[in-house]
Amino acid sequence: MKYLIAIAFLGAIGLSVQTANASLIFSDDFNGYTDGALGSSDINPGTSTGWSGGSASITVASGTLSYTGLTTAGTNMLSIANGTAGSVYTTYANQTSGQIFYSFLFEPTTVDSANTYFTALNPGTTAPGGSGDAIDAYYYSNGKIEVRGNAQSASAGSGAALTIGTTYLIVEELNLSTGAGSLWIDPNSSSFGGSAPTPTATLSSLTATAIDNIGFKAQTGTGDFDIGDVLIGTTWADVTPTPEPSVLALAGAGLGLVGMLRFRRRS
Repeated sequence: MKYLIAIAFLGAIGLSVQTANASLIFSDDFNGYTDGALGSSDINPGTSTGWSGGSASITVASGTLSYTGLTTAGTNMLSIANGTAGSVYTTYANQTSGQIFYSFLFEPTTVDSANTYFTALNPGTTAPGGSGDAIDAYYYSNGKIEVRGNAQSASAGSGAALTIGTTYLIVEELNLSTGAGSLWIDPNSSSFGGSAPTPTATLSSLTATAIDNIGFKAQTGTGDFDIGDVLIGTTWADVTPTPEPSVLALAGAGLGLVGMLRFRRRS
């Protein structure tokens, strides 16, 4: 009986690991999409909703962005290039309260020639419009990332220029209950899968009361960069997933425990 209890205990651990991201709202690693312009034919498997709009400068490309300490699954990435202005967006379940965390991998290859926003969490089912966006990420001509509440024309900076050709983890938070916003650039990996560390920058007095879509935008001043592993959730752990122990590893641990108990019984 105690052998069965031990195995059941390990199975419960495995189940808790597998369901750790139960509050994930949206994810997209751009896998399974056809290379080329992201658009309505690219259906997100989690929401069964396509990406609306379209731009020749926002494309799905083969390649993987990875980040030490994070679980990353993408074999494709989103490429945003200097060129034709345009935007794409897709929707998810409407969020009206609490904390919303948004993470993505970001690798710049050319700095912006202007200060332009490239991704936003938006209220209402419309394309990213700048002035009405709940919270944006800007890539500046000085090579820095800033978070911005466009409805308030308020922004807060990263404090350091990004290095070309380096992959960064960017995390934004929008607290719909308190009107606060936060930005993290390369947060400490010891926080992954746990609680949010001290943010790189913060905003206050944001007026957004709901969000239900995510958008990306290319502009004539946009630099060239790639984005991978987009996650939106209600906790820090949701959007900073860590590698999980495999079911086989747990099963092996269970068998090892059974063997140890049998040995002790015989001795």
